[in-house]
Amino acid sequence: MATAKRFSKEWFEALRTERFCGEWSTERGPRLPTHPWVTHPLHPALRAFFDTYGEELPLVPERYFFPTTQVTHFVLVRDGLTARIASTFDGQPGAGAMALSPPNRLACGNLNWTTHRPAIGRYMTLTHATLSSISHNQFDEVISDVPKEILRKLFTQFELNNLSDRMGFALLALMPAIVRFQALFLSWAVYFGKIENIPGEGDFVTMPAPGRRWHIEQVICSSSVTLDKIVAELAHTHGYERNGEFVRFRASMLQTAHDWMRHGDGDGVLYKRPEHVEDLLYGAQSGEYD
Repeated sequence: MATAKRFSKEWFEALRTERFCGEWSTERGPRLPTHPWVTHPLHPALRAFFDTYGEELPLVPERYFFPTTQVTHFVLVRDGLTARIASTFDGQPGAGAMALSPPNRLACGNLNWTTHRPAIGRYMTLTHATLSSISHNQFDEVISDVPKEILRKLFTQFELNNLSDRMGFALLALMPAIVRFQALFLSWAVYFGKIENIPGEGDFVTMPAPGRRWHIEQVICSSSVTLDKIVAELAHTHGYERNGEFVRFRASMLQTAHDWMRHGDGDGVLYKRPEHVEDLLYGAQSGEYD
């Protein structure tokens, strides 16, 4: 790992979007379907715990949250980008398995709050970041007298996170690298992308890149050579281009990954994905899935 230059102010600002950061429209959470590697923002009532009890921690890139593999705190990302790494990077011959925690998301703590067992991974900053931390022991005390509806939001949030991670691991196990790339970019577009129709050209998405190339390789578990081939193919077929820390592409680039997620949802789905990925992205942008 080599520390790159700092991301721009514009990139950090793009990640501070408050899309999906408001109240949920249902008691089961937002209407947004599950997406991999990027979890849903914390409900405002849960973020309030960090406003009241959290300790603010500014960190530089590539800094582990804890001195050992034992996770002892809930950590909320206030600013920047952090990683949830399956196992560790030590001794891995190639790309690992990693998920991303942008602002307003839990960076860690939900896997071993009550069990205190190893979380099977490490947690680190990918950029300059500001975190807010509450120890598990302190959280035990402050959560003891909260109303039932707050506890339900907490458990719902944990389920949303677990389902997102499960989908990510399913993609790593079952799908080729190009679909994994599309799935990561679909998740990122849902939360941070802007879709617009260009007359005569179609629907295009513009969004901050989900980190550096190395970060993308780790998330989708691919080599640098494979990523080069993916980018070249998608540039040719869907107009994919990277301009500094932002990317632009035809929304249709994401349809294959969207179709796989629709198929994986199966029948009898409470919150169905639309047939066309463009409809999902326009809906996410307009607040339809809050």
